[in-house]
Amino acid sequence: MTLFEHLSNFKRHSSEEKLTAAFEKLAPHFIYGGYIKVNDAYRVYIRTIEFYYHDESDKPDAIKDPIMYHRNHTKKEIEGPYEEPYLPLMSIYMHSSGYDITFENEEQEYRASALIREYSIYDVEQKEFLRLTSKGMFRDERVLYLKYYLNGFSLNGKPGIVWVDDEHFPQSNLLQNARKGVYIIKDGKKTTEKDKRQWSFKLNEDIWLPTD
Repeated sequence: MTLFEHLSNFKRHSSEEKLTAAFEKLAPHFIYGGYIKVNDAYRVYIRTIEFYYHDESDKPDAIKDPIMYHRNHTKKEIEGPYEEPYLPLMSIYMHSSGYDITFENEEQEYRASALIREYSIYDVEQKEFLRLTSKGMFRDERVLYLKYYLNGFSLNGKPGIVWVDDEHFPQSNLLQNARKGVYIIKDGKKTTEKDKRQWSFKLNEDIWLPTD
């Protein structure tokens, strides 16, 4: 199955335990299942993914994640209530904390996204991974620096930036943890209490392209 198909099959959850289990199943498809092709110049490989999920409904079992950027906002949060339009499946949504790959569902009234928390860049012309930091590291968690590679979106209808399914790497267990810098929000205000939901998944070891 493709990543698109996996995300298409994702359903609303009313249990955080079952939602976390669903994220556990999805994470390997983002990290081992392919890459983002950028205009035949770069390949963006995801090394760490963080999931976000916010139920917009008023149901008593709705799971909330108010730290999400792309969600409806209340009058308490901004000058007036605002309803965000739902994004198409596997949209790239850029915000002040990085890039999300979205998988929202208007019919089921939830927002869901995967934040690219850490990445590696493969240069197609040079046929090698780039050293992204001053220490010569191949992996970079400076999420906003991804803008130097993940850009050049076409306006003429020709897709230049696409996800490529390529699930042939050997898979190993991912490191699962709480999301970085995420705190509990109460009454619209961030508290000092960390959000302990285990929705972050990190590649333990680098993976490399096979020799062409």
